[in-house]
This record gives sequence, C-alpha cells and structure tokens, in this order.
Amino acid sequence: MSEELYQLPASYGQQRLWLLEQTDTDSTIYSMNVALRMRGPIRPELLAEALTRVVERHEVLRTVIRLHGAEVVQVVRAPEPMPLPVIDVDGGLTGARARADELRAAPFDLAQGPLLRCFLLRLGPDDHILLTSMHHSISDGLSLTVMLKDITTSYAQLVEGGDGVLPELPLQYADYALWQQEQLSSGALEPQIGFWTERLAGLPPLRLPRDHAAPDRPTFDAVIAPVELKAPLLAALLDATPGGGGTPFMVALAAYSAVLSRWSRQQDLVVAIPMAGRSEEDLEELIGFFVNSLPIRLEVRPEMTFKELLGHVRDRCIAAYSNPDVPFELLVERLRPTRRVGRTPLVQAWMAVVPAEVRLTLGEIPGVALEPVLLAHAKAPFDLVADLLEDGDVVRGNLFGRSDLFTAETVELVSRSLDEVVSAAAADPDVTIAGLSVLVADERPASPFDEDPYDLEPVAAVTPLSTGTVAEGATEMLLRTLWCEVLGRPSVGVDEEFYALGGTSLSAVRVVMQGRRHGLELPLDVMLGEHTVRQLAAALPAKALSAAESNRGEVS
Repeated sequence: MSEELYQLPASYGQQRLWLLEQTDTDSTIYSMNVALRMRGPIRPELLAEALTRVVERHEVLRTVIRLHGAEVVQVVRAPEPMPLPVIDVDGGLTGARARADELRAAPFDLAQGPLLRCFLLRLGPDDHILLTSMHHSISDGLSLTVMLKDITTSYAQLVEGGDGVLPELPLQYADYALWQQEQLSSGALEPQIGFWTERLAGLPPLRLPRDHAAPDRPTFDAVIAPVELKAPLLAALLDATPGGGGTPFMVALAAYSAVLSRWSRQQDLVVAIPMAGRSEEDLEELIGFFVNSLPIRLEVRPEMTFKELLGHVRDRCIAAYSNPDVPFELLVERLRPTRRVGRTPLVQAWMAVVPAEVRLTLGEIPGVALEPVLLAHAKAPFDLVADLLEDGDVVRGNLFGRSDLFTAETVELVSRSLDEVVSAAAADPDVTIAGLSVLVADERPASPFDEDPYDLEPVAAVTPLSTGTVAEGATEMLLRTLWCEVLGRPSVGVDEEFYALGGTSLSAVRVVMQGRRHGLELPLDVMLGEHTVRQLAAALPAKALSAAESNRGEVS
C-alpha cells in the first residue's frame, strides 16, 4: 500500500456515496466503466506506464474515502506503478463484453482502495480492449472522456520515445471539494438553497405502479428497453415550443413526464436531471465526481396541451440551470424527506440526454485504430432511468427499470409510450395530456401495490418539534443519551425529530458508531429511516434491543 500524503474533506457527492455504501447497498451500481478497442500493434508495458502517468497527474485516482472522527474525508496516496493485467479472451467482441462484465462486477472498498482498476483484454495479436473501471466517488461521465484522452495522449508520446508526462493540472479534485465547503460556509449558496427548498416543499413521492412488491433489500438490477425518438418529430415539437428556446432534451423530458404522470396518476412529480458541475474552465480537464442532480418539479395536469407542458418544462429547466450549485446531498439534509434504505430521497425517476457535441475525445496513436466499446450497465439506482444521447438525427438510448419492481414487459411498454407520446404530440402539439395514448397506463391494470409505497409522506415545508415525553426502558434512555452527545444538546425528547434538531446523515452515522461502543447494534438504514427516539426504538431488531438492555448500567 502506498504512502498516504494528506487528508482533506470529501465533497458532498463523495459523502453521499460513502453513506450509501454503509447501508450495504450494491456498490457496483456506482461503478463508472469505459472500454476502448485498440486495433493495431500495442505494447502493454508502455500502456501500463501511460496509466501510471495519468494516475500521477490526477490525485483523485489514488484517493480513498473513509470516516475520520465525525467527518467523511478523502485521503490522497502517493503515486505508484499502475498494474495492467493482460487477459486473453475468446469469442471476439461478444466474449470480451462478457469478460468485461465479470471484471467490473467486483465491488470497491472505499476505505482501502484502489478505486481505479484497469485491464487489457486481448482478442488477438493486434486486437485489444482497454477496460477502465472507477468508483463513482472519483469519477463521472465527463471524467471518462478525460481519462481516455489522457491515456491515449500519454501512450502516443511513450511510443514515440517521449516520457509520457502530461502537463501539470492547475487544480486537483480536492481543491474543488474545499471550494464547495467554502461556498456553503460563506453563505454564498443560501439564495440557491432558498430557491430549491421553496420549490420542493410539499413534494409527494412518485408512486409508479409496480409489478412486484418492493423487497426489503433492493438488488438494483435492471431490465432494459431501447428508446429511439426520431429527429423530424423532435424538430416539429421544438418549433412548437412557446417562446422558442427549447432543446431535444426538454422535448424528451416533457414526453417522459407525461408518461410518468399518466402511469402514476399523479399531477405533481419530480424528475432528476444531471448537471455537469464544471462551471470553471480549470475543472474541464479534471477527473472527479462533479456531476450534480437537479430535481425538476413538474405540474402535469390532464387538461394541459403538450405545447403548454413543453413550455412549462422549459421554464422549470431554465430556473434550475440558474441554481445549479446546491449539492443534491445538501438539499436532502435541508428538506429532511422520509428516508428508506435502497431508495433515493426526493426523486425516484431520472433522465439524461447527452448533447451531440459531447463525445469521447481521443488522442491519436500512429498505426492503431481507436474505437470506444459500449458496455451495458444493467443497474438502476432509481426506480426508472432514461439514459439517452443525441445521435445524428435521432435521440436514442435505453430505459432502465428496477427488476425487483418491474417486469421487462412493463419497461418495454414505457419505451413504446414515449415513442407514442412524441409521435402524437408532433402531429398535434395541442393534444391534451389526457388525450395522449400512453400504453403503459392504458394497457396495464392498476398495481395491487399502489397503496404500499416506500414513502408515505410528502416533503414538509417546516417540521415542527415536539416537546417529547419521558423515555421508557433502557433502549430509549440510551438513544436519548447518544442523540444528546452527537447533537450537542442538553436534552432530547423521545418524540423530537432528529433532523429537525440539526441532525444530518453523517451525524446519524456517529449515533450508530457511538451505539456500538455501548453494545447497541443499530443498523444505519433503520437510523436513517426512523426520525424519533421512540420510532427508532420500536423499529430496532430484537437482537439490538437485547444488547441495549444488557448494557443498561452504562447509561443513567
């Protein structure tokens, strides 16, 4: 293990991913993968050296994430040679994809690392695929572009007799994380925080009719259906956008929200969209977790025309783009929604449309043809995910639905519904939302699980504090003591809300750790899901309760 150079606060995104890992969720959901086919003579030892140069350049690639005291931190390690195992595969590209799926399925250990793994798959003497796998805490979609560009540029220099060293970066990812912390502590983000807390107050959870009862522990495995929205239809709807200024993404989002509204029978819903989070030029060449999720709240009324919905989507997106800097994780802390293990707070549906101008940029290697290889990522961190890109004259991609909630047939119906909605709206932009043909809503019976959602309560504008009552039993007494210690309060009532008292996800982790010292095994997902001492004590497993009772003498 290499020397640890220094320790700095983790970014908000890193904190959230660390927290999710503590709830024993499937860490392979957060694996960022990119594969590059290299046809021509390749020298694996020089390619490994190029990888080492890239890791030297980007500190985040040799970073681990762990808890230090009460804070999640990122620890930067010293550079060391990057291993590049060469693996022979049979079966051509199909066999290589299957082997890549096996390799990238290995979980990451955030505390120990490494959070970057690379493999060279050899299909033939002059036919290789470079597979790069990174944990999302150190990477995002645009980082994959930066990674491949740096690797190919360094390798080309090495082949030509150079040292492969790339120019020093003006900033590192840790500098960005510090800047993010300073933005919050200075109050600079308060106007944006105010915008989002007002916009999302009273938000109900999205209840999509399910084919299966929700499991206690989600698998996050996905069923996939292809999506293709044709250019002439998109162009017709862009021309119909009130006031102009629409984009293919906004058209796709309007169609998506129409389908979600009809399917869920809800008029008030939210869809998360990604923002690159690289507002400064110096951040564009960095690898790291910059992307932020913006929860776009939409009102989709049956009597609205699709043209009106499109204008509404445009206005909501523009307003969101003007308030892009509040980390999604901070919004969760401020809004204090009901939390459930395996379920992202606030949002259950997500959509991205990668613009045509955003493409993988590669260096040139003389005598070697370079071609990105698409890898299916059959995981869904949300109930439903639309992952699309502009490709020539169409918008195409995939829909991912959680397989423990939906069947493949249902997700296929959602995809066909999107196509039907776009086609009908392009033919008549004044068609009402109620008048649209939405197959997944029209052809499927109501779910028997509709009244059994994960989250039962909307996000509250203000959570009132209860004065509480006297604790009953050793477990409630111990929990009150722990909450007082962690929250720095002289007393806590058994009916007072943890998050309304100033608690955060990280302070919930501290309660769990302090509880272990007293013999109380408190599952983190239970701590996150129950917000008062009394609720928490009632939700604890019998094993945890007996441990607390046996340690009753440790609290007074």
